[in-house]
Amino acid sequence: MQSIHFVEYDQTFLELSWLWLNDSEIKQMTNTPDFTRESQQIWYNSLKNKINYKIWGITNNGIPIGACGLKNITSLDCEYWGYIGNKAYWGKGIGAGILKTMEEKAKTLHLVSIWLQVMKINERAIMLYLKNGYTLDISQIDYIIMRKSL
Repeated sequence: MQSIHFVEYDQTFLELSWLWLNDSEIKQMTNTPDFTRESQQIWYNSLKNKINYKIWGITNNGIPIGACGLKNITSLDCEYWGYIGNKAYWGKGIGAGILKTMEEKAKTLHLVSIWLQVMKINERAIMLYLKNGYTLDISQIDYIIMRKSL
């Protein structure tokens, strides 16, 4: 049985994110640019000062499996992002729960919409977003932007 929790994104998640985001498949699906451990640590250290960025680690039965958050937060909307880095948890319906939780967190900020960027090759994610009420906002060569009213 799954028990998904959203926890503090700490040094453990930072280290796992190094591994997850350097996996070639995940890197391609998330469009993650190359980064160094030093630049990752600088980014992590900057989190405490960011007011338009919220991040959580995701656990399943206490096992770290991914990360998610809201960024580019304005008075009207925000951008959702998230990934399940532990591939053993792919295809188990966890993504829908992550998405719903992030939408609820956006609603507590009194935002009117939430948007996301998804690579066109990430067909499973696109299907998840469509199934959960997101619509095409902008289409680019490699990715699309989808939006949902809250």
